[in-house]
Amino acid sequence: MGSQEELPKGVPNEIPLIAIFGDHPEIRIIDTLVAHPDSEYNLSELAECADVSKTSVFKLKDRLLHYGVMKPTKIVGRITLYKFNDKSPTGKLLDEFTWKLADTDIGMLVRQWGEKKV
Repeated sequence: MGSQEELPKGVPNEIPLIAIFGDHPEIRIIDTLVAHPDSEYNLSELAECADVSKTSVFKLKDRLLHYGVMKPTKIVGRITLYKFNDKSPTGKLLDEFTWKLADTDIGMLVRQWGEKKV
């Protein structure tokens, strides 16, 4: 699927989590972490990858750590690296939810494409 014009009417051209919960820094950060569970980021890199401000990541860091969304992995010099915490109860739920949501989104797209071709 190349362009947005090719999508069936009513199909959002955005990340499923954002389509449902809105375009908020928390959602972008969670989506980035879940989509790349083996990647390690310092907070500035996480902001860049999630396309949010560094200020947002620094403000949300403690909440994401508290709920087990991410975890520190190592310290390089004075910089702490973080990654998705797929072992925490919250991380497991977010991972399962995000991928099931993506599967649902793909299934709806396939059905709508089939209807469009008929």
